[in-house]
Amino acid sequence: MLTNAQTKLIAIQQSGELDAAAIEKTKETLALLKILAMAQADVDAGRVHTLDEVMEAIRSKRVPNTFAITGD
Repeated sequence: MLTNAQTKLIAIQQSGELDAAAIEKTKETLALLKILAMAQADVDAGRVHTLDEVMEAIRSKRVPNTFAITGD
């Protein structure tokens, strides 16, 4: 896989001018595809949890709502 330093995106309109919007959209698309690939790698490696497991972990770490306001 190529690194960011090895890739350059160039989008040229039919008029021959650079298309900055197309370049930005392509960069965003590539970033999303990278995130999806990383997520799929986690699934393939078994690094997944059920919703119930995640919710229980969140609930077990919740701090009681006992904030004290002090005037310093």
